[in-house]
Amino acid sequence: MMSDKIILEQPTVPSSGESRYMTYLWVSGYVEPPEELHQSDPSQSLAVGSLYHQGIKYKIRAALKLLYFREQHVLVQFWSPGVDDKPQRLTTIDQPFGLGVVSEELCFYRRESKHKTFLVDKDHEEEDVSSPARVFRRGLPEWTSDITDYMTKDFPQQDCAIRCNLHGYLALPVFDSTTRSCVGVLEFLTISKLKDVAYEVEHIHRVLKTVNLASPQVFEVFDVPASNVSNERSNNESDKIYDILKRVCDTHRLPLAQTWTLSPFNTYFAHENGIEKGCCSFDTRCVGKVCMSTALPRYVRDMNTWAFIEASKTCHLEKSRGVAGRALSSRAFCFCGDVTKLDVEEYPLVHYAHISRLTGCFAIFLHSIEGKNDFVLEFFLPSDINDSRHVPDLVQTLKQSIEAASGFELGDGSSMEIVGSPTESSVNEMVSSDLESVVSDADVADQWSSTKEDRKRKRDSDTEQEQSTSTVMVNVTFNKSKKQFAFPLFRGLSKLKRKVAKRFKLESQRLKLEYIDEYNDKILICRNDDLKPALAASGSNCSMNLICSEIIY
Repeated sequence: MMSDKIILEQPTVPSSGESRYMTYLWVSGYVEPPEELHQSDPSQSLAVGSLYHQGIKYKIRAALKLLYFREQHVLVQFWSPGVDDKPQRLTTIDQPFGLGVVSEELCFYRRESKHKTFLVDKDHEEEDVSSPARVFRRGLPEWTSDITDYMTKDFPQQDCAIRCNLHGYLALPVFDSTTRSCVGVLEFLTISKLKDVAYEVEHIHRVLKTVNLASPQVFEVFDVPASNVSNERSNNESDKIYDILKRVCDTHRLPLAQTWTLSPFNTYFAHENGIEKGCCSFDTRCVGKVCMSTALPRYVRDMNTWAFIEASKTCHLEKSRGVAGRALSSRAFCFCGDVTKLDVEEYPLVHYAHISRLTGCFAIFLHSIEGKNDFVLEFFLPSDINDSRHVPDLVQTLKQSIEAASGFELGDGSSMEIVGSPTESSVNEMVSSDLESVVSDADVADQWSSTKEDRKRKRDSDTEQEQSTSTVMVNVTFNKSKKQFAFPLFRGLSKLKRKVAKRFKLESQRLKLEYIDEYNDKILICRNDDLKPALAASGSNCSMNLICSEIIY
């Protein structure tokens, strides 16, 4: 249809599924694929750069046709650097855009945007200031719940946005998935004042991925690619932490362990006091706070905790809140006999802990010497253990594991903070314990020996009972990398290979899976029936350790 010289294609709304209740976009006119553009007039020798930019436009338009939103009055437009511009400028002229509804306000803002260009050349960083330019240069997103919170100098189109009754704003960098270079900025505006834009960020990320483009993701670290040395150090660090978690959980039969760290400031949020860095939750509740997230290794022995694990991935803890937060603040140890008795303000994961039947929790501060990073290792105890008497055993195993891993320092072991519910007298109580001697001495105190014997007898008794489970945690090693995921064994070897291939970006037809048997020999998994002995060889009914390698023809 035509709206004051704006040509739009009507959206195709599905007749079924939840997305039929959402708002699809009226998308700007047809963009010719770069290969057809070249073939249509072979006498015209188009520059490689022109074909590349045409290809990006084609992908962006294809993505816009797939996008849908919870708001109706939305405008989504793409800012791209000109092919031969010197100095380089961002523009929306001849770039794809979409409208949730064809209103005069949205069309007017779109027309006004075409009259704007923003310098992004490195030699002119201070000459022009705008959100799209900042996002393009930094490669990091910027957003606000209300455009009126921007200072005029930071948002040149603020007056126009106010006249068009636009408030919520989000600008996302768009990257070529192959080269990892920033190819433009996708800008989203709506009439609503949004308290969070996590839904929009995640949906746009998934859609762009289908056209081989990338954008930031909620609760995920998205930064400029690190050097090979930094990546290798980070991977090595993660592998060591995973091994520590695994050893402690397997030794003491703990259902779950996970790692917390400070959330990186990799977004920008505009409010009445200016523009400041924020975490990747895209939620106003995190603005101005130091948050912690679980973006690092975890180890799972009890699949009944999966709801809690998924919730942890999308939850940010405010520093000094919860068992993990307090361990980070004190750079020491922290224990809670029952996290389900904490209030939601103190521990936002209370509801999911209830569902997963997680109660006792122990957290310890860990510092990486080489990477200079701080972590908190959080361990959940079996449901029948809800006091701190068993903690010294855990600390002993931790100390041995960390010594074996090397490169880490444990937190202060001279005291342990006991956290309880607000009605308990033990809240915030700093108690002296034998932890210091455990950390500094490899010998475990005699007073804990009876507890160990009781636990050993219980372990032996439990081992004799047969357990069956349809879903297990699969731990796969490929070269120096490790991946962990849940997998229902009944789905078979073929689908397991496909999942492993996807995690390591391999071809499923060209990989083989093996396990180590009781004689320390590698055994090739050839058929579905081989999965059961592989599980048995791992020494656990709920986790399986595999080695992945590529088949060389």
